[in-house]
Amino acid sequence: MNGVMGLAQVLREGRKKSGGEEQRAQRGIIGSGRVHIGERSYPFRAAVDCNTSDGSLVWVQISKGGTAVIVGA
Repeated sequence: MNGVMGLAQVLREGRKKSGGEEQRAQRGIIGSGRVHIGERSYPFRAAVDCNTSDGSLVWVQISKGGTAVIVGA
């Protein structure tokens, strides 16, 4: 991801799932350097300036590459 244009590209790619469904942001919690959503965990990148320490609750979208992009806290 490279600046605002990179963020826009990641969100464009992540917004559409196969089958044409729109992807919605999911709630996750940060722990051990990863975002945990239910039973799964993902590496993450922060698209907004927010606290990313262990125990922080965040809103994420999952990119096609399997990285959680933090879009809110």
